[in-house]
Amino acid sequence: MTSRFLEQDGFRSYDKIVHSISQKLAFIEGVFGKGVLASNGKNFSVRCPICAPSDLNKRKLAIRTSDDAHHCWTCGWRSYSLAPLIKKYGSASQLHRYRTEFLPEGLKNRRENPDPESKTVTPLPTDFTLLSLANLANPDVKAAWTYLNSRGIDIRDAWHYKLGFSNEYRWRRRIMMPSFDTCGALNFFVARNIDANDRRTKYDNPDDVKTDIVFNELSIDWNRQLVICEGPFDMMKCGDNSTALLGSDLSPSSRLFSQILLNNTPIALALDADMWYTKTPKYVKLLRSYDIDVVVVDTRLTQDPGSMTKSQFADSLRCALSPSWEDSFMDKLSKLSEVSLRLKHAY
Repeated sequence: MTSRFLEQDGFRSYDKIVHSISQKLAFIEGVFGKGVLASNGKNFSVRCPICAPSDLNKRKLAIRTSDDAHHCWTCGWRSYSLAPLIKKYGSASQLHRYRTEFLPEGLKNRRENPDPESKTVTPLPTDFTLLSLANLANPDVKAAWTYLNSRGIDIRDAWHYKLGFSNEYRWRRRIMMPSFDTCGALNFFVARNIDANDRRTKYDNPDDVKTDIVFNELSIDWNRQLVICEGPFDMMKCGDNSTALLGSDLSPSSRLFSQILLNNTPIALALDADMWYTKTPKYVKLLRSYDIDVVVVDTRLTQDPGSMTKSQFADSLRCALSPSWEDSFMDKLSKLSEVSLRLKHAY
């Protein structure tokens, strides 16, 4: 008798779980569109609203039914809660229903972080102030504008790139440039000193390890030619649709590279002149291997885009060509000839 009641109670519990899951999957489809449940019932795949493929049947956002952890196999988005996506792409009522009815118990007291594997981004200083709104009577602000004007950067650039400053000791007399992701959240910032005799490092960044970000991602139109340069101050000469590598590495496993492939974005490489014979041809070959259109901006006369005026860079961009293997061979031959000539004069 007892066994029969336990069996019936077990069936009722199982039916309740199945009913709850089916309700949740119906809710998810109401937010993200029709989904597909894996044969083992562990994952439910829907169209990712972030990369939003034109093919509505391309369902690459895989959601684990047991705890809502999910990952897009195309754009790389991942999180342990659906709340951030519902907040951005759903309605207020859908977000409320998710939090009250479907949010897994283990997440109810946990902060909704868009990436459980990344560290929290160091926030801007509490006194961060936009230079475009700052009082010119402040000598640090006046010095910052003197430096910017000497670099050919104007008020329009200050607004567009949200340049600012802080009076905190670490950041004082540095121009700060924040970067925002595609959702408008701060993902990094850099700070450059403005004094030639400053013994501190030229650039200072947040202490936390730089995660895999796309600098200036919020302003990027992936359907237009994207200029890739090395540094943020280079970027301000490269036009609005540009990004900085924050170094000189472009990895095939990076978020930037994934976004380029996802959108088939044409690229203009504008690396510093010292990369002309090394990383520039390497990246041209890499991008071409994925059928990405790529041209190269010649920076050898000025060493880097940051040393150009905006009009000079625009002219160089218009003249940028997609180098052939013959061009690469002749460049290397010319380089070898220069080295040989210098050695001959040295002896």
